[in-house]
Amino acid sequence: MTRLSRTATRLRAATVCGIAAISMVGGAGVAAATNPGDAPPGYAGPFSYCKGSPYDSIPLGNGHAYIDVWRSAEGSGTLCAMTYDVQDGRHSMEVIIRREDWQTGWYDIGDYDRYAGAIYVGGTEIHCAYISGWVAVDGVTYDGNLGRDGKKVCS
Repeated sequence: MTRLSRTATRLRAATVCGIAAISMVGGAGVAAATNPGDAPPGYAGPFSYCKGSPYDSIPLGNGHAYIDVWRSAEGSGTLCAMTYDVQDGRHSMEVIIRREDWQTGWYDIGDYDRYAGAIYVGGTEIHCAYISGWVAVDGVTYDGNLGRDGKKVCS
């Protein structure tokens, strides 16, 4: 094997390894999602849909995004939230839910084609929940000016 062919072989191997590494790292960021197994007690998700009945819709700005909220009588009342993106393509987005009497909230964040969530909180027959989220499209973040806590939703 000539010195030139050994160099070419090493370059091809390095290129293949580099592409594989970029794919793994890039794939992890693109497929980011909250792990349902990490949910604190009283919270659940993310799942692919919300159970219950549509309850509220929270606009996040200029028709680009919104949060839908569902209510169910299960678990002493549950609220479920999903942030939706109405623009084509993959965008960064998040949905957050926190029961009013708890310090800890639950969320789903990542780069998605359509929605973040569905995430649940239980015990909402006697406690309200704060719900917020955002979607970033072409460098603009749509968050509905919900502030730190988000919108208070009571069932």
